[in-house]
Amino acid sequence: MSHPYDLGDKKQTSILGPTLKFKGELTANEDLVIQGQIEGSIKHTSNLTIGEEGKLKADVVAEHISIEGHVDGDLEGRNSVVVKNNANVAGNIFSPVVTLHEGATFNGRIDMSGDAKQKEESPPKTEKKDEPKKASEEQVEDRVEAAGEEAANDETNDKKSASRKRAAGSSS
Repeated sequence: MSHPYDLGDKKQTSILGPTLKFKGELTANEDLVIQGQIEGSIKHTSNLTIGEEGKLKADVVAEHISIEGHVDGDLEGRNSVVVKNNANVAGNIFSPVVTLHEGATFNGRIDMSGDAKQKEESPPKTEKKDEPKKASEEQVEDRVEAAGEEAANDETNDKKSASRKRAAGSSS
């Protein structure tokens, strides 16, 4: 008797049905069709299809991504991303090949350069010349001490000035 999951040379496809609700990180290696609701992230090494009933609030990484449902999040297709005619996508698409079918709803930007996602995640570190640098704790203490001494001197000078004015007023 053969194993029930042994498909021989046939490619295996998993289906997450419309009643499934999942939160977290989903990873898979076989083809996957999502008809349920996913919130979190999907990291996939094969073909991923978001079916007509599928609703994602997730960032997705897969070889090939095909969307027929709703996606709110960034899509990174290593080979391709296809947004079908009834699909609704709110997020950025990163892939060397992108297809938007007539009737699809898309709000975001498309980057087909192949390395844009990496650049966006780790921007180059450059020092801004106009940006003030943070003072050390010792420098802050010195400034507070100097400000206190200056305030005390101002207070002493104010008292001397008031005393002179009174003396000048009584001698007239």
